[in-house]
Amino acid sequence: MGTIFRRFAISYRPAKTSLKSCRASAAARVCRAACFVILALSTGCSGPDDSSHGEAVLIRTDRQTVTRAQFDRAFEAARIAYSDDRSVDPETLANARLRLLDQMTEELVIDRRAAELGIVLEETELEAAVHEIKKDYPEDEFEQMLLESAIPFSLWKDRLRARLVMEKVVDRELVQPVEITTQDIQAYIEAHEADFAAPEQKSTDTDLNRHIVERIRREKVEAAYPQWMNGLRKKYAVEINWELWEQSQGTREK
Repeated sequence: MGTIFRRFAISYRPAKTSLKSCRASAAARVCRAACFVILALSTGCSGPDDSSHGEAVLIRTDRQTVTRAQFDRAFEAARIAYSDDRSVDPETLANARLRLLDQMTEELVIDRRAAELGIVLEETELEAAVHEIKKDYPEDEFEQMLLESAIPFSLWKDRLRARLVMEKVVDRELVQPVEITTQDIQAYIEAHEADFAAPEQKSTDTDLNRHIVERIRREKVEAAYPQWMNGLRKKYAVEINWELWEQSQGTREK
């Protein structure tokens, strides 16, 4: 299931590296970027009757909206994290904006689906996840990294909560229904025969079978995700104001 969320350019778990090593190289920008993108997707999404002081709506579902101003603030936050002395290729920026648009849209949709399914995250589950992530960092360094990125711990925690709810939705809708047959396993082995014949392959039969099953499950979930998401977009009447999007693109190029 983790593979599904790699299509989102967000992670609630910063890279497993010490803050000192993160500071010591250009990877520092990447560490900050991961946090800023979390912040980017936390910009307040309005309810259906909240026009955010008349700002034009860029993304709309049957119950939520994201305005152009909210999107621009999100993108600028993410962009700051990557900023350095080099100029950024306009095409790269345009692609990044489009990816963020897709990410924000899908998060709205999955959040809407969670509400419909009655999926909630218990506080004990959230605290356990926070502990699991923080234990990989030396004492106080996790909070210090957030502080240096100007991200409150409470905000990061809210984003973790949202991501865990998203994972629950995907697990119920896509992961649990997957059925893996002996034919699936045999076909996978035949398709990857060279991998299993490699001399360095030292796994036990049990480990190997578990690995194969997990790979097949992941592939099936990934294959099902686009159709599932498209269905949810229709169900919740997702609309993107492409005219406004083109205007914003043109404005940024000037």
